[in-house]
Amino acid sequence: MSELPSLPTLAGVTFRHAVESDVPAILALQDACFVVDHTFREAESEILERFDDPGIEPSRDSLLAVSASGDVIASIWSILSTSAATMWRAFGEMHIHPDHRVEPMLTFAQGWWEARSRQRLAVIDDDLDKVLWVSVYEHEVERIAFLEARGYTITRYYDELIRDLAQPIVACPLPDGVVVVPAQEAGAGDDLLVHNAAFRDHWGSQPFTQERWDHFKNEFYLLGSSWVAYDGDIPVGHVMCAKWPHDFEDRGFPHSWILSLGVVRSHRKMGLASALITLALEDFAADGMDCALLEVDSANETGAYGLYESLGFVRDRRSVALLMPA
Repeated sequence: MSELPSLPTLAGVTFRHAVESDVPAILALQDACFVVDHTFREAESEILERFDDPGIEPSRDSLLAVSASGDVIASIWSILSTSAATMWRAFGEMHIHPDHRVEPMLTFAQGWWEARSRQRLAVIDDDLDKVLWVSVYEHEVERIAFLEARGYTITRYYDELIRDLAQPIVACPLPDGVVVVPAQEAGAGDDLLVHNAAFRDHWGSQPFTQERWDHFKNEFYLLGSSWVAYDGDIPVGHVMCAKWPHDFEDRGFPHSWILSLGVVRSHRKMGLASALITLALEDFAADGMDCALLEVDSANETGAYGLYESLGFVRDRRSVALLMPA
């Protein structure tokens, strides 16, 4: 089993696991990183959620670097997928203050995350592949070069698409025999059932457990703008949406996200996905949003990219997934 690297000796810096009272300091670190990196920021409540995330045990899976003045200058988290069908994945959540991105901090932080993630993956007793998965934005060229030098390979590209809601939204009819109901009126677990079935044939996608799914639907989940589609009593499609008001200033406009859109294989190519998207867009516009956003695998095999473009979405920015066998 991989051993954790020795803690580096840095003047005035101590290392320890995160506790809930560290959340404001972690948020301040993220704010400082955002100014330089132009990525995204979390709300305080989202950082707090890590302390009951089923894929993290903070007392073992987090590490903070704290300066002599008490500022958090590095925050490292090993996050593990809680279920798998084709591979087990460890994800990295890492921030290092721009003033401290020097050796040995950079190498130690990455090495600690890799070692802790390998320890966690090593105790999973099955034959599925186990990978270290790091996602960064394409414009973070120095970070990408650093990871590639460590043996990571760019494996997939994910595009953030944006849709101007001032442009006309043309309603799309539902397929014959299909009805939609608001998420709050859907049967318990039906949206998860559709999601797991719809994404089963998407590269890299792994099924959600109910616990992980419920955790995913946090305070930013738009219950009133999320829908489940039924053919008779059978759930066949869903759209899940969210809104992060604290992002409005960073982006420069109010916007909502389509987080998940899924249609089971038997009901594809019938216009159901288009109908679900336009329902969400209409709700976003009625809520005063300027734009809608979503993320899509640029090599999506289901034709989703073309569908989104046909509905007025265009690429805004791109992230890359860098993978290395664990």
